[in-house]
Amino acid sequence: MRIAGETTKKIAIRSINFILVILSVVTLSFSLQLFTGTDPAEMLVRKNNVFATDEQVQSVRESLGLDAPFSERYVNYIKGVLHGDLGTAITNRKPVIENIANALPVTCIMILMAIVWVILFTVLIAAISVIRKDGIFDNVTRVLCIIGICVPSFWLALVLLAVFAVKIPLFHVIADGSFKSLILPSISMAVPIICIATRVLRASILNELKSDYVVYAKARGFSNSQIVYGQVLRNALPAAITLLAQYSAALFGTSALIERVFSIDGLGSYLIKSCEGMDIYGISGSILVCAILFVLFNTVADILSGIICPTYRREII
Repeated sequence: MRIAGETTKKIAIRSINFILVILSVVTLSFSLQLFTGTDPAEMLVRKNNVFATDEQVQSVRESLGLDAPFSERYVNYIKGVLHGDLGTAITNRKPVIENIANALPVTCIMILMAIVWVILFTVLIAAISVIRKDGIFDNVTRVLCIIGICVPSFWLALVLLAVFAVKIPLFHVIADGSFKSLILPSISMAVPIICIATRVLRASILNELKSDYVVYAKARGFSNSQIVYGQVLRNALPAAITLLAQYSAALFGTSALIERVFSIDGLGSYLIKSCEGMDIYGISGSILVCAILFVLFNTVADILSGIICPTYRREII
């Protein structure tokens, strides 16, 4: 009963922290609209009529509720977010949530594909590097990981596009939204994360190999491969999972350059278009969605780490 009570208390605290973080993100998104120095009413009116009068701008400002007190606007904004209303985009006069809903699926698919590449190659390379520690494979992957960490993903995207879409036309230059067309973009996004996660997971595995249960397993005659794949890898995964979650969530915001290289109309491209059009509602809405996804990814990472590694679960609960 006592353990169950402590577990419930910990879960309640984590839930409250999650709500507070989301509320802070919403507040920052609202502040972005308020303190950027851009008047949405003026942007909207001037977009349709360069010679609009101040009276016309004021009329639109009143219709949008921009002349209301700070507290009233803040409450209305939170109510709108809870109902899925992020405002109306200045660029195309459509609801921001509709624009994001149209752009988000292709970005999600691309990022999920990148995550699959990261998981497959990170676990495989890190495990082999540990088993063959200080060997040729380990040294080569160390150098390649350092290079991969330093190489910008958009530059890698350009190289892959030039090689596999121009020199060797296995893919189309402009993505058509199909699964095949998202392979190169997802690889471009995955490579830097693979290089970072591989080094983190390798270090975590080596640290785990110093544990007492590893010494006991060796004394019983288990090989390095059996020890690494049997128990050590599972206990070493939480650090890599947390890192993967953070970088994967960040990809929603940093995917803009990759999407521009491959001409993909995703969330990143929509964010850039909003910035170019000074669409404050589109900018704040996109950033809000990216921030919420970041928090959700980290929460899921904690849950997965607890499921995979019992020791990590005891620490967080």
